[in-house]
Amino acid sequence: MWAVLCIALLLPACGYQLTARAPIQLPQDSTRLYLDKVTNPTTETWIEPMLRSSLRDELTRRGNVTWVSRDEAEATVNIDVRSYSTSDALKGRDDVTLKSAASIQMVVTFFSTKTNALIWTSGPILASESFRGASEIQSSSGTLQSTSAKREATQEAVDLAVRKVADQLGQKF
Repeated sequence: MWAVLCIALLLPACGYQLTARAPIQLPQDSTRLYLDKVTNPTTETWIEPMLRSSLRDELTRRGNVTWVSRDEAEATVNIDVRSYSTSDALKGRDDVTLKSAASIQMVVTFFSTKTNALIWTSGPILASESFRGASEIQSSSGTLQSTSAKREATQEAVDLAVRKVADQLGQKF
C-alpha cells in the first residue's frame, strides 16, 4: 500500500502528467487567438455555444492563450462539426431503449492572420459518450421531449473531443 502511494506521489515529480493537464504547444507560438467560425450542419443549434465555450476553456487552461478580437489575433481558430448523432446502443424488452450514445465528429483548424495560411489541423476527431435511457421520451401530453441525459452526454462528448484536440497540440509538431 505504501509503495503505491509513494509511486503516485513521485510520478508528478518525475515529469509525468495526465494528458488533460499537460501543457500545449500552439502552432507558430500563436497565443493570441480569435475563435472565428463554428460550422454546424446539424439542427442542434445549442452545440455551437457548447463547442465555443469548451474549446476556449480547454485552451486557456492548458496553454498560454489570450482570446482577442480578430484584429489583435495571431491566429484564427475554426471548428467544423462533421457530424453529431444520438443512437440507441442497447435495447431491452419490448424494444425499450436502455442505453443510448451521443457522438460528435469534428475538425479544428488554425489559420495565420498574417498569411491566411493553414498552420495546423486536428484532423477528424471523434468522441462519444453513452447515457441511460432513450434519447427522447414521451411526455404525458404525448409529445416527444429531449432528456437532460442526452444534453449531458453531448457535453461530455464535446469536452472529450476538445481534450483530444488539446492533446494533439500537446504533442510536438
